[in-house]
Amino acid sequence: MPKEREIRNSIGHLVQIKAHMLSMNASLKAFKTRPVCGPPLVRLRQSYLDLRMIVEEMMLLSVSAHRTAGEQISKDLRKNYNASQKMRLLEKINPRFFPDAIKLVPTEEKGVEAKFVSLEKEYLCQSVAQDMYNKSGNFLHASYKALSVEEFDQSMDELETFFNLTATLLHTFEVDISGKGLFIAGHLNLFENEPPVVFHAQVQQ
Repeated sequence: MPKEREIRNSIGHLVQIKAHMLSMNASLKAFKTRPVCGPPLVRLRQSYLDLRMIVEEMMLLSVSAHRTAGEQISKDLRKNYNASQKMRLLEKINPRFFPDAIKLVPTEEKGVEAKFVSLEKEYLCQSVAQDMYNKSGNFLHASYKALSVEEFDQSMDELETFFNLTATLLHTFEVDISGKGLFIAGHLNLFENEPPVVFHAQVQQ
């Protein structure tokens, strides 16, 4: 069972994820009014920064019950800009480091009203998170070339897809926070006026 400190640590990462998700959502709404200059470009860069922070917080969530690994991963996030390398390192510590979307389904099992099972709907997966994280670096540095309207629209579409997939993933999820089978489940409560919640649960695969 997760200890109070481990639960508190995991909630801390989810609070940061929620804050960056709400920041990205505000930017996506603002993108509806352009032209492609000034504030919209600043918001675009902010959205990609939000994306990076969301992925990094998810990485740290997976080792929130593993103090030594958590400290090492934190240091690596600061000096390594390649998501593929970061995720390979995490996989060595925790093969199931990436969250999995789940849902509640009724059960006829005596004394159990419902159980958690994996969600069949599309949600953010590790490969998409990795790809989007690596792409984000293109927007977090100054460029000699102005962004075209077409490039802006494509970026906005990709960000919106990332946002929707992540919202689906973290609506109700489970993740090993230790690399040793210590699972938590939780709700991000993205648009609710309450913080994220986590609890211990056994997920049926």
